[in-house]
Amino acid sequence: MFRNLSTVGLPLSGRPSELIELALSFGFDAMDIDIVDFQQQAEAFGVEHARRLMVSARLQCGSFHLPISLIGDDAAFEADLVDIPTRLAFAQATEAKRAIVTIAPASDDHAFKDFFELYRKRLDTLGGLLSTYGISLGLALAPEAEARAEKAHQFIHTYEGLVGLVSVCHPSVGIVVDAWALHLTGEPVSVIGSIPAGRIVEVRLSDAPRDVVSTELNQTHRLLPAETGVIPAAQILLEAQKAGFDGPVTPWADRSTLAGRGREKIVRLAGDRLEAVWKEAGLPIVPRWFAPSARENAPRFGEDPAMLAAAGALDGKPGQA
Repeated sequence: MFRNLSTVGLPLSGRPSELIELALSFGFDAMDIDIVDFQQQAEAFGVEHARRLMVSARLQCGSFHLPISLIGDDAAFEADLVDIPTRLAFAQATEAKRAIVTIAPASDDHAFKDFFELYRKRLDTLGGLLSTYGISLGLALAPEAEARAEKAHQFIHTYEGLVGLVSVCHPSVGIVVDAWALHLTGEPVSVIGSIPAGRIVEVRLSDAPRDVVSTELNQTHRLLPAETGVIPAAQILLEAQKAGFDGPVTPWADRSTLAGRGREKIVRLAGDRLEAVWKEAGLPIVPRWFAPSARENAPRFGEDPAMLAAAGALDGKPGQA
């Protein structure tokens, strides 16, 4: 397993060079990418230019959101599908191996059985397509009650239901294990062991307030991992490890819970919390090959010649001794 930074999961904004420097400074081994932005950069300037900072920093690609809707009519799905092979080719070029989509937890248009079959067919199509590029697809839950409110038909919003769907899908389709979702569904951590072998795509870690019962939680309550200890993050990591998972572990928190903290403080705190969870779980921490300190008014990664030379990427050439 490796520590992954997502600018959606925290969330963060800034120039890529700034965000990469923060990831390097505070112990992250990987970052998510925006595949649409990457494709635009690659088409304009070339793949090597688009991925140069990640390569220089020796950061892995954690995952990327796959921009496709699985719940529209057939015409809309087929229209979305047209763009997917090109996006996947660019994802493969940047060594991105994990795509993510979120399952709709309810519907006004489809009863459970029909919705299940719609998802199964479309996930089979997507799974077969992604597998040709060496990419797996992780399904994430939307577990909050508010996401199902006032909908005519309930759909999958628990891991028991998600495992049932994945079990009949293409082998490249798997599951995002989200600590927050586990807490809201009330399912035991041991449910991770029921996920088919090799089908965990990502682990997300969060925490929850002590004074709000799980049935009343919404997204605004989602805290950084290890903030209150309500959600057993270390236990979740150990269960995932037992299941053979070796992929990205990503901290997630709602923007409102991070108010008043600057970007650097957020990433530092998230990195520290992940390190604490790693240690509690007894997992080894591999030191970063190169860890610059985040500095006020200092050159950013991608702009500092010393950093690029250390990365072996100054002017796109190996560093000289």
